[in-house]
Amino acid sequence: MAQFPPVAPKIERRTMLVMGLMMAGAGSVDTITATMLPITARHFTDNVTLIGVMVALNRICGFLVQPYAAWKSDSHRSPQGRRRPFLLGAWPAVFVAVALMGALPFFVPPGFHHTILWVSVFFTVNLVMQAALDMCYGSADPMYGDTFTSGNLGRANGTRMIVGSIAGVVMTFVFVPLADTHEFWPYAGAMGFVAVSYGVARWFLRETVPPDIPPPARYHPLRPLVELRNPQTRNVAICGSAVLVALALTEMLHALFVTETLGFSKTVLGTTTTAALIVSFVMPYPVGWLVDRFGARAILIVGFLLVAAVEAAFVFWVHDLRSLIIGLILFKASWVIVHLPIVPLMFHNTPAERRGSIFAAVQMTRAGVTSAATIGAGLLADLVNSYRMCYLVAGVVCLIGLVGAFRLAPAVRGGAVPQAA
Repeated sequence: MAQFPPVAPKIERRTMLVMGLMMAGAGSVDTITATMLPITARHFTDNVTLIGVMVALNRICGFLVQPYAAWKSDSHRSPQGRRRPFLLGAWPAVFVAVALMGALPFFVPPGFHHTILWVSVFFTVNLVMQAALDMCYGSADPMYGDTFTSGNLGRANGTRMIVGSIAGVVMTFVFVPLADTHEFWPYAGAMGFVAVSYGVARWFLRETVPPDIPPPARYHPLRPLVELRNPQTRNVAICGSAVLVALALTEMLHALFVTETLGFSKTVLGTTTTAALIVSFVMPYPVGWLVDRFGARAILIVGFLLVAAVEAAFVFWVHDLRSLIIGLILFKASWVIVHLPIVPLMFHNTPAERRGSIFAAVQMTRAGVTSAATIGAGLLADLVNSYRMCYLVAGVVCLIGLVGAFRLAPAVRGGAVPQAA
C-alpha cells in the first residue's frame, strides 16, 4: 500500500500514480458534463437557459463546495484521516448520481419527461453530482500538498494530469461514441472510473494526520478569503485565476470560431482537437520535472509568455487548417506549462494546518474571476461580432498573470517558495 509522506523514490513514484488514479473519476465526470449532460437534459426540457444553468453548476460548486471541503478538511480528525473521509463519502455519491442521470430518461416514462416533478429531479441529481465531485476536488488538492514535498510536487501533479487525460480520451473515444447505440454507455464508463477512484481511496491510501491542526469552527463562505492578506497567496490567486480564465476563454467560443469564422466542418473541429490531445500525454511529467528542478515561479513565467503568444497567433495568424492545427498544439503545450505550477505554488512550504484554507482562498478567487471574465468576453465578442475577441482577452489576462508571477517570492531549494505562517 502507498503510505504518505513517501519515504523512498520508488514509493514516491508509486504514490504519484496511485494519487493520480484516485482522481481518474473526476476527469470522466467532467467529460460527461461537457458532452452528455446537454443531450440527456433535452429528454426533460427544451429550455436552453435551464440546460446552460445545469452545465454552469460545476463552476458554481467550484466557488462554494470546493472551498468548504478544503477548509473543513484542515480541522477534520478521524481514524480514516483528515482529507480521506471526504473522498470516501463523496465518491459513492458521485457514482450514484451519475447512474441516476444516465438512467432517468429510460426509467421515467416518456410522457412524464417534461413534467415539473421530473425536470426538478433531474436538476437535483445533476446538482448533487457536481457538488459531490467538488467535494472530491476540494479535499484531494490539499492532500497533494500533504503527501508530496517541494521536490516532487510538480511531477506528482504532472502524473495526475496524464491519468486524467487518459480517462478523458477513453471516455471520448470509447464510451461517448457508444451513445449512438445506447445513451447510458458514457455514464457506465464514468461509473467505472469513479469506482476505481473510490477503490483507490478506500484500499490504497493511508493518511497521517499532523499533530497540530486547527480546532473545528463554524464555516463562513467568505472566511477562507482571509488568506489573501498574505501577499504570496494573493499573487498565487492572481496567477491561478489568469490560468483558468485563459483556458475558459480559449475554449468558450472555439467551436464557433472553427466552424463559422474559418468555415470548417465539425469533423475538422474534432480532428484538430484530437491532434492537440497528444500533448496531454507527452508534456506533463517533463514539465513537472522542470518545476521540481527550477521552481514553479520560473516555469509559470515562461508559461504565461507562451500562452500570450499563442493567443496573439489566434487573433492575427490562424486562418487555415495548417495554422489552426499548429495553434491548437502550441496552446495545449503552453497551457500545460502554465497550469502545472499552480498546485506546487499553493502548497510549497505551506503550514500543514492551513493548506486547505489556502487552497479554498485561491479556488474561490479563480472561480469568481473566471465566471465574470467569461460573461464579459462573451459580451465583447457579441459587440464586435468576432469570436477572435475571446482570444484577445485571454492574451491580456495572461499579461496580468505574468505581472502576478513576477511578484511571487523567488524559488528556493527544491522549487519551494516561502509562505508566511
